[in-house]
Amino acid sequence: MNRKGCLLGLYSVGGQVLLLRELVSSLNGDELFIGTALFGWLLSVAAGAWLGGKRPLAVSSGALFTIGVVVLPLVVVLTRLSPLAVTDIVAETVPFSAAVLISVLMMLPVGLISGWLFPTITRERENAADAIVLVYLFEGIGAFVGGLMITLLVGPVVTTLEMAVLLGVVVLYGAFLSRRPAGRPGGVLTVAVALVVLIAARNLIPFLDVQCDIIKYHPYHVEKAFDTHYGRQVLLTRDSTLALITDNTTEAVYPDLAAAENRLLPPLAYHPAASRLLYVGRPEFGAAQLADSLSELSITAVDPRGRLSEVMGDYLPVPKTLARVHDDPLAFFSRRHDGVGFDIVILNPGNIGSFKGGRLLTLEFLRTAKTFLTDRGILYLPLDFDTDRYVTAEQRDLLAVVYGGLKESFGHVAVWPGTVTAMFASDAPLFDIPVDSIAGRLSHMTYSPRYVSEDYLYDRLNDLKVDRLAAALNPPVELNTLNRPVLTHMQALYSAKAHNVDKALVAAILKNPGWQVFLPVVVILFLASAIASRDTLRRRRRFGLFLYFTAGIVSLSLELISFYVYQSSAGSLFSEMAVLIGAFMLGLALGTYYAVRWGADRSGHASLGILLAAAIAYRLTYASVPPHLQLFYSICFLLAVAVATGLLFAFATRRYYGGQTESNRGLGYACELLGSSMGALFTTTILLPVIGLSWLLVSLAMLVGVTLLVSLVMPAPD
Repeated sequence: MNRKGCLLGLYSVGGQVLLLRELVSSLNGDELFIGTALFGWLLSVAAGAWLGGKRPLAVSSGALFTIGVVVLPLVVVLTRLSPLAVTDIVAETVPFSAAVLISVLMMLPVGLISGWLFPTITRERENAADAIVLVYLFEGIGAFVGGLMITLLVGPVVTTLEMAVLLGVVVLYGAFLSRRPAGRPGGVLTVAVALVVLIAARNLIPFLDVQCDIIKYHPYHVEKAFDTHYGRQVLLTRDSTLALITDNTTEAVYPDLAAAENRLLPPLAYHPAASRLLYVGRPEFGAAQLADSLSELSITAVDPRGRLSEVMGDYLPVPKTLARVHDDPLAFFSRRHDGVGFDIVILNPGNIGSFKGGRLLTLEFLRTAKTFLTDRGILYLPLDFDTDRYVTAEQRDLLAVVYGGLKESFGHVAVWPGTVTAMFASDAPLFDIPVDSIAGRLSHMTYSPRYVSEDYLYDRLNDLKVDRLAAALNPPVELNTLNRPVLTHMQALYSAKAHNVDKALVAAILKNPGWQVFLPVVVILFLASAIASRDTLRRRRRFGLFLYFTAGIVSLSLELISFYVYQSSAGSLFSEMAVLIGAFMLGLALGTYYAVRWGADRSGHASLGILLAAAIAYRLTYASVPPHLQLFYSICFLLAVAVATGLLFAFATRRYYGGQTESNRGLGYACELLGSSMGALFTTTILLPVIGLSWLLVSLAMLVGVTLLVSLVMPAPD
């Protein structure tokens, strides 16, 4: 049973993380859908645990493991191809409603099998409470190993699909060994068969990987496709055009002279003497070549994808003067300041509605970026919003938030309307010059612009267009901050207008926040039903279910909050998600181990106390932790939360099951997962941009505090 518990953790968390990575890369790199995906995952695991706990539906664990390892790679493939069910346009943004549905559906098969395995394995021991706690313990150990494997291997060594097959071979081999009598080794033949399967998969799966992308991006030719720590990269060619697709989104196209000029030349009109330029993104798709034709201008490019840099040299003429820094942009700005300022900093945040893109437009980041500029330095932000003819209400809200952050951080801000809306910020008064002076400066460069030219500028910067945009951005607006990343909801509303279903659905969810009150109402009613019964046994058992629910909703909410804070303060979540989840699962194992050792009743109240202290301490300290310590800080926080959750799980198990053997052994686990699913759906997807991080943490602390008070007066089982 112990070995099968480890295999369950390995398969469950391995499948969860691989599918989350594949979903993020298939749904245009938007981590907003991590919450909806986890909601689908947890509901399916809960359903599997409940169904598996019914004896008439009993299936052997070996059969479930076999089905599971076949299903996982198939679902990975379906996830990658899922955008084709919505659109046949290459790299088009998947509509919000369709993305939510895909993120939920793709998690169901593997989640259902994972949940079904839990009660199936617990039946191998007579006492229900002891069996449930032990399987929970060893599931955490296996999950930690799975998270560590994925962090180390996926990207630099194997792709997501290859890892799914590798994981399946390991799980099947372990399941086979668990069926053998104790003390008998697996045998040379078994090891040989496993090695043959691994070698065959290592040679076959890369071919299938590429075939998936060929199908997905038809009629373009796939030149290169590979995973990195930061997403999936695909290079496409068609009619002498090269396109870089990052997480199913067109990041850059070459040649595209208009885009290159709009990315590089406008800030030079305000600072023609600039010589040192810092570029956040991939300048080799035109901007670097353009800069090479300008005298005395050097570019330092910050981007974490070292493998992509190695590949680009085979397809594009990359100037030797381009200096690359392979580092996460936020980490670079937080840790790598050498005291030498840049004349111009160009930000290319990508999808500003995702947490990954929006973190580069928070008030905190803009103030950090400001320290990298010289006294007359300019921060330049080209945004892919067309404000040339009119400004929609959704555009106004989005751009006003960004504009407000720049105004709050810098002394002077200027905005250009156009097919690319350009924003400039500096502490020096550089922007109050007439259009003819701007055109004259650009015309005296060693490069003669074709798009950002004199005729174009007079049309683009005419008084009517500039005044219209300025009037749209002038009203006071909320700022995008670490505490409240409001850009995520605003971008969702902006993108939703392209689809009627999305427009109605997203507006109903985000523009009417009053409905969100049902969440605390559900929690209060659940607690009231648990303590209102006059029957002592029934009251104790119902409160046990409420403890399960509390463990799930609080721990998952705190886990997602730590994910968000880490990515917004230190680095890319895509590369660290597996190790953070693994650390959380290890903490669950440790908490369960100590609960078994000390006794569930003795550790139960302590678990709630630890959860309460962790939430309060995190609220007081998260904003002051240095970026280079954020990963260590997040791991320690998750370990503390998970240890407390493991202790609380054992406490809830003792309260609900007592000495019973015939109860549904998946019901308590399912109730915990139900709470987790609610935390996954609401915490960062909906509540974070509405009430802010501080109030989220306070609300969770209040829930834990109330639960602790009730548990102290609730009679313990005999």
